[in-house]
Amino acid sequence: MPSYYMKVEYRGTNFQGFQKQPGLQTIQGAIEDSLLTLTGEDVRVLGAGRTDAGVHAIGQVASFSVSKSFDIQVFQRSLNAILPRGISVSEVRKVKDGFDPRRDAIWREYRYFILNRAAPSPILEEYAFFYQKHINRDILKDACRLVIGTHDFSAFKVGPDGKNTVRKIIRCQAEDMGCFEGLFYITVRANSFMYKMVRVLCRALIDVASGRSSLEALKKNLQGGPGPCAQPLPPHGLFLWEVSYPEDVFMD
Repeated sequence: MPSYYMKVEYRGTNFQGFQKQPGLQTIQGAIEDSLLTLTGEDVRVLGAGRTDAGVHAIGQVASFSVSKSFDIQVFQRSLNAILPRGISVSEVRKVKDGFDPRRDAIWREYRYFILNRAAPSPILEEYAFFYQKHINRDILKDACRLVIGTHDFSAFKVGPDGKNTVRKIIRCQAEDMGCFEGLFYITVRANSFMYKMVRVLCRALIDVASGRSSLEALKKNLQGGPGPCAQPLPPHGLFLWEVSYPEDVFMD
């Protein structure tokens, strides 16, 4: 059966995460329902990451297989016409049989948005975490540099997540938006992540940069230990930004 890659954007506010759950509105469930309407087939959708309730995505990746080929552009327009508000498919490509968006990924990138100023913003309240206390950006940069590399992230784990807690962080940095006073984001790119790991890590970085913790404490936590070392930040500031794959998985 032909297999397809979809790049999916969504506003996670009104969804109970990506993974399908009985009786709940989820991203996976909404896409599968829409594909059933469009193709007449009971299609199983796989995702690159199981984002939590309230988490958004610019570059989530999903895949599915159907019994017959179709015109990709026509299919994309038709699918977007019936998907519920808050979900959009921005790209569709044909991929090799057996493509798995989770296992075949080279890396995943998340971005956590923070509004650091005196007053909250009603415009950004669904998309950025409001933090009033001053964040020292130079210290934040130093903290981000410490995170890059291979570490035991057991101190950043929430709940059971398998025995392997070692992850390789490829990129970690804070960048200004430039278009909105006090708005910036922390980018974290890695080969894979544990449950709520990004939200715990970003909280730990903010704690260091705002004087609630120290660079020495962060260094120690990056060597392992009981977790979580910090409370996870709220989900609404987190975006699954991009997932990268080898080019040879694509057939176009």
